Amino acid sequence: MRFTFISMTLIFSIFTFVFLTLAASLQAVEQIPTSSPGSEVAPVFANAAVNVPENVPLSHYFAETWDTRDGLPHNSINALAQTPDGYIWAGTWEGVARFNGRKFTLFTRGEETGLPDSGIRSLSLDSQTHELYVAGSRGGVSSVKGNFWQALPAAAYMINFALRVSDGALWLALEDGGVVRRYQGQDLHFLTGASTYHVLEQGDKVWVASSDGLYVYQNGQMQRPETTNNALNGMTYKLALDHNQRLLVGAEQGIWREENRGFKLLDKALKHESVSAVMVDYRGDIWFGTINHGLFRYSEFGLEKLDANVGLPSNRILSLLEDQERSIWIGTNAGLFRLRQAPFTTLSHSRGLSGDYVRTLLSHSDGYLYLGTSNGLNRYQNGRATPLGQRPGAPISVLSLTSASDGGIYVGTYTDGLMYFDGRKLTSYLNRDTGLPSNEVRAVLEQDDGGVWIGTAGGLVHRDRHGQLQFFTDEDGLPGNFIMALSEDYKGRIWVGTGVGLGYFEQGQFYRLSLDEQFDTEYAFGFLMEPGQVWMATDRGLVRYNGETGQLQKVGKEQGLPVDKLFAVVVDEFDYFWLSSNRGVMRVSRASIIASMEQPARQMEYTLFDQGDGMLSSQANGGSQYPAILHNDNNVWVATARGAVMVDPNKLTRMANMALPVSIEAVQFDSHPQQAYQNTVVDVPPEHNRISFTYAGLGYVMTERIEYQTRLLGYEQHWVDRGNLHITEYTNLPPGSYRFEVRARYPYGIWQASGAAVEIKVAPKVWQTLGFKIFVVALLLLLLLLVYRLRFYHLKRSEARLKKRVKEQTQVLAKQAQAFEHQATHDQLTGIANRRAFDQWLVVHFVQAQRDGQPLSLLLLDIDHFKQINDHYSHLVGDQVIATVVQIIARCLPPQALFARWGGEEFTILFPGLDEDGALCWAQRIRHQIASYDYSVLARGLQVSVSIGAADIDCAVNADRLLSHADKALYLAKEQGRNRCLGHRRDYLLCEELP
Repeated sequence: MRFTFISMTLIFSIFTFVFLTLAASLQAVEQIPTSSPGSEVAPVFANAAVNVPENVPLSHYFAETWDTRDGLPHNSINALAQTPDGYIWAGTWEGVARFNGRKFTLFTRGEETGLPDSGIRSLSLDSQTHELYVAGSRGGVSSVKGNFWQALPAAAYMINFALRVSDGALWLALEDGGVVRRYQGQDLHFLTGASTYHVLEQGDKVWVASSDGLYVYQNGQMQRPETTNNALNGMTYKLALDHNQRLLVGAEQGIWREENRGFKLLDKALKHESVSAVMVDYRGDIWFGTINHGLFRYSEFGLEKLDANVGLPSNRILSLLEDQERSIWIGTNAGLFRLRQAPFTTLSHSRGLSGDYVRTLLSHSDGYLYLGTSNGLNRYQNGRATPLGQRPGAPISVLSLTSASDGGIYVGTYTDGLMYFDGRKLTSYLNRDTGLPSNEVRAVLEQDDGGVWIGTAGGLVHRDRHGQLQFFTDEDGLPGNFIMALSEDYKGRIWVGTGVGLGYFEQGQFYRLSLDEQFDTEYAFGFLMEPGQVWMATDRGLVRYNGETGQLQKVGKEQGLPVDKLFAVVVDEFDYFWLSSNRGVMRVSRASIIASMEQPARQMEYTLFDQGDGMLSSQANGGSQYPAILHNDNNVWVATARGAVMVDPNKLTRMANMALPVSIEAVQFDSHPQQAYQNTVVDVPPEHNRISFTYAGLGYVMTERIEYQTRLLGYEQHWVDRGNLHITEYTNLPPGSYRFEVRARYPYGIWQASGAAVEIKVAPKVWQTLGFKIFVVALLLLLLLLVYRLRFYHLKRSEARLKKRVKEQTQVLAKQAQAFEHQATHDQLTGIANRRAFDQWLVVHFVQAQRDGQPLSLLLLDIDHFKQINDHYSHLVGDQVIATVVQIIARCLPPQALFARWGGEEFTILFPGLDEDGALCWAQRIRHQIASYDYSVLARGLQVSVSIGAADIDCAVNADRLLSHADKALYLAKEQGRNRCLGHRRDYLLCEELP
């Protein structure tokens, strides 16, 4: 029977192998398998101006810096460019670095680039062919498009700038070598001996900036402009065209603009500035960098400056670039710097705010935004904050703000009670001296009837329009006395948020909501009132109260939010909820919140904004009225620990809808990376099982938030959501041709119809070929024949092996039983009998001694102060002490004694044939041997002694009583000072008889 089983198993295995071989071409396993149906698709935006943000002062831009610690090969950024595929290129003295928003890829001299030296001075884009010209040291110049490099003939001098103009000529500005016009293999040299720095095409003219001044090439002639001035006869560095196609010249003596067949200084304040870089952005604003005074912008805001004192890595500017997303890149000699309009803008002390710690915000009917900080009240207008009602000496710490019906503002403070601002001055309204239970006012609410509710740290106060005050505390039904939020719903109910729950006031009575029982919620930080429902920001997430049914629903960490504690909830014009927290500000759609409330197991889709998005601090503030608001201009404002942050939801929508180019950067087979070329075929050798694709969405505004979708045509038809992952892997793809596609978007954006793609062709493995399958079938038939012929022979051998195995297993089981029996009755540490064995001995010998009328005695030993030994010397030393004591006792005992470890540091010794006096003799011997032993080998200064209790069969009605008698004697020995031997009959009973 065993032979038959083995034979059938072998046959089944072979058939299984053949079946899997034939089926392998029908399926493959994808790693990271998250499927998704088709998504909404939008075409790539042809006009980037659709996503143009409004112009803002230079101080409102969000700045970021990269240097060698971030992957740059060198900190001097000599040149900058962006290719149509979206990559940012930075030329340095140690090569050119290609940036995808996450990492820099370095290209240096060598066979790939064809450059003779790694020093890069020039990056320029051919607008017709979209090739990038890379030039620099040793006259090297190459062009690159996609991943293909082509080396061009080198010049005799270092190239400061290379430019391909519309007639096909390549101009090379050389250091000490003039300028070269290379056309159809011929080089024409001009300005020999001078250093030239920049070349610019303007219609039929080519302008050259040089150490000898400004020159123009026209009609085959190189000459100075007809009308110029002395400033442009000296050192000129950079050239650009403004929006009216007028020439801009960056020179040693300022920046000049072409006007009326001449040149005029752009601004007289720049006369002594050496301008090393010039750029005109899409608005027509002029940006220029200087040799040692930083960066300037000339715009509707006038002449603005940015230097090392406000974050620029260095005041020496080498290059400028505006990318496709309208961010400004600045190359310095200390790293790469970028200015971008981040989603969030922070209003802080540097822009006039009285203090950075902002607690409350108010969108007032006068159109202004009011802000309460720990240093006073402020009004925001025209991009700056103005402190109001300043008090000499100690500033007024503002906690809450609320509009008054007469156009004023109620101002709740930390130590000054409730104040009132009438537009000009700040005066006291109510405080502890005039009736408030506390001067700490965290919430204020005015009703239509003129009544004012005031939430303090000591309870709630209502002041009616006649000035009468009414007080409410927890004794009146208030959830708690520490009031943090007040609001009125569509039914006229007054909602109160406290530090121990929330409730509402209706018709003279408070009603408490059982949020603590249902959601374990205590803190209610803020409310959002909507018709028919109330939204609450709590310490366990966002809660919704249905005003008609009374139903409560919540979303929190269980539904994917990163934090429990929410301080405020605001809804913008696009029906997105903004939730402030200690970790930043979250944006989540109403639809996602409702879906997760209806299906609590469903995870919400949200975006968390923090310091990487323009916030100086991700710690939003809460615990007082209006820590976040929707201003009348539809911007969302949030109070934080380092200023008030503002986000324009429209700006986020524009950013989200920007068409993101995406690049497939590498295809990797197992651990062997391959270069990926867009829209080409990559052959996958048969020995590789895992194929991975690495890609990058080339967006730089919110790089870490870019989302991806991929699909592998030939394996899957629908797009698969990849989240923020920029790598996708597939394993065990069947042989065949596939097309991998990837597309990218910003959060909440619209997917493009298509993105980047690469074709792959998977070659069949040997076992997937037809010849191999025929060979397997033939081998199967041969094996079946062999199995048939050997069947009976194997049956006999199997029977013999089975008998032998049964015998061996029987022997093994017997040995295991013996081992188990020994383990059950012996102590693992000392090797002597354990309590289980001793209990059996005691019962047997007690019965036998009673029957035969023979004496029987028992010793119970305990090592003195053993816990202190463990605590002072360690448990390892304690174990060694136990083992040593056991060895000493074993050497002292007579042959008939039965010795066992009772448990921990306690031991028992049974003496058949001995009474209590005889047992005590042995006990004294044992005690003396243990006390006199030298334990220094175990630990320095270690002393060990034992206390021993003895008892015999006299007065013991059973074995348990004998053990109890010995235990009482042992207890008496410990009580009398330890390190002694006492008997139950001799000592314990005697003590009992003493008066």
